Amino acid sequence: MANRVVIGKRSSEFGLFISKNGEDVFTTTNPLGFDSRAAGALNVHSFGQGILVPDIQHRTTGAQLAYTYSGTSYNQHTVTITHNLGYIPAFAVRWCTGNEISSGVATKVWNPFSYYTGVDAYVEEDEDSGDEEQFDGADGSSGLVVVSSSTSTIVLKNVAERAYEEDNRVKGKATTILDSAAYFYSYLIFTEPNFTNGESL
Repeated sequence: MANRVVIGKRSSEFGLFISKNGEDVFTTTNPLGFDSRAAGALNVHSFGQGILVPDIQHRTTGAQLAYTYSGTSYNQHTVTITHNLGYIPAFAVRWCTGNEISSGVATKVWNPFSYYTGVDAYVEEDEDSGDEEQFDGADGSSGLVVVSSSTSTIVLKNVAERAYEEDNRVKGKATTILDSAAYFYSYLIFTEPNFTNGESL
């Protein structure tokens, strides 16, 4: 059985050290389950921010719709953040919609979902009556989701349901992305291993 807990000296340093299950606390080179030298804080590995839009094509050209903010055009609905730490790290993601930005600052932020059913919302027009019918994500997963977190990457996706102009939306195609469907995100990746089952803090 591996030694997992040390209170005192480990190598040349003193503290409380706990290794992961099956690893010897004295010899492991992997991140520890607990290290008192962290002083109760998470150490930042990397950080960033960006804007993701829904996966929506222009109703006449078929091209991916873009969203413009401060003179820059954004058209990505998924982002892959590479960390290459060799283990799933602790990370924190927050997001808000375009209409929750005021003078370049978020007025509120939301936690991401950690699951996605793959069911996007769209609006279909009944050819006979001309009425529109809304189809929403089956589990209410509209928002920013953490699609996956791995030993090398974290993948985020915009699965907005509120993506279309009220008067110009048919079967997942539109001409304009609403502010409420453009998601402004920021993230922190820490050096500590993930302790939330691969989800965002």
